[in-house]
Formats: sequence, C-alpha cells, structure tokens
Amino acid sequence: MTADDSPRSRNRTGDVFRRLMPAAVVLIVAATMISTFLAPFVLARLYPGDTDFSRVSDIGQAYGAASAVISTLALGGVLVGLVVQYRQYAAARLQNLEDATEDLIRLAMEEPFYQQCWGSRLAPEEMEERAFLYCNRVMKVWKKSWAINDLSEDQARAYLASFFDSTVPREFWRRHGDWHTRVKSTNRRDSFLAIVNEEFLRAEKAGPPSRPYEPAKPVARNRPTEINKTSRTRQP
Repeated sequence: MTADDSPRSRNRTGDVFRRLMPAAVVLIVAATMISTFLAPFVLARLYPGDTDFSRVSDIGQAYGAASAVISTLALGGVLVGLVVQYRQYAAARLQNLEDATEDLIRLAMEEPFYQQCWGSRLAPEEMEERAFLYCNRVMKVWKKSWAINDLSEDQARAYLASFFDSTVPREFWRRHGDWHTRVKSTNRRDSFLAIVNEEFLRAEKAGPPSRPYEPAKPVARNRPTEINKTSRTRQP
C-alpha cells in the first residue's frame, strides 16, 4: 500500500472534499442562474426578427430540456450541500459533548474529591480511581482514532494486547466493558468494541497480566523547617 492509500491520506482527502463541496454547490447554482438569464439574449442575437420562428421554437424547446437537466443537477447539488452541512453540524455537537465529558474526567483526576460525584466507586477499594479514569481517556482516544481511519486493525490489536497485559486496564474493562455481551458490528464504532472484547478475552485466557497494580508514590516535599535549616547553613 502506497502512502497515498494510507488511512490518514484518505481522511485528509475526505476533509478537502467536504470543505470544497459548499463552494462547488454555489458555483453550480450560480452557473445555472446565469445561463438561464442569458439564454434569451443569446437566442435573440443569433436569430433576428425576420428569422423563421418555428426553428427558434425548436431550439427553445431543446434549451428548455437542457435547462431542466441543469436545474435538476443544481437542486441535487444543493441537497448534497445541505447533507454535508448537517453532518458537520452533528459532528460539531458530538465534539462539544466529548470535550465537556473530557473536562469532567480531567477535573475528577486532578481533584479526587469530585470522584464521589460519579456514583459508586469505579475501581476496587485497593486501587485509585484516577487509574480507571485514565484508562477511560485512553480508550476514548483509540476509539476516535479508529473512527477517523487513523488506526488500523493491526495497530488496534497490538495496542490492546499491551493494554490488557496490565492489571489496571484489565480490571477496568472487566468492570465497565461489555465483553460479556455479543457486540454486532453494525457500524465502525461497534466493530472497534468487538475488537476490544476479543483482545480482552484473549488476554484473560492467556493468564494473569505481567504488570501488577502499582500504587501511586507520594510526592517527596521538603519541610519548611528543613529548608530553613539548609538556608541558614549556607549563609556566610
């Protein structure tokens, strides 16, 4: 597969197409209106008053058929533009919702006090909930990359195999994943979840993860008394 055939290249091509579509629709509609307006003047120029009007009538009928075809194409272009704009609007709303959710998760990670506002504990008593929240963020990034064709199936399976070789991610998906139900791959999102479940069950079958849970280490901070003593000893 060449570089131009890569998922990222196809995604960039699709973005360019979506951006140029409204401009193309406007050009088609403008060309249709201009041709419709100028057609009578062109016919009058080509066929003066002493011309056989039966011939002019035949040309006018042919022009009417061509005008109808062009108008239909213009209407189709307008409809396509409306569909593209609606999809962009829906994608923007979804992005705003994901950003708001991401802000809530980030706040809960930075301030553990707010984690109780999510309801029951996300993680077991012996694990910090920040680790589960971080696993959720990792999974969201992979799902988004998969949705825009920036993550291939081989890459996804490799990432997930390493992901589930650690205690925290495996316990996270065991508690909050849908691995116990059969996911039907009706769309691209569902196909990614099916891959996640397959890799989780494969990891479970392979045995315990190689990386156990590692509690967060307390940050070492110098006491004010020690800092004062050090500063006094350095004074001349």
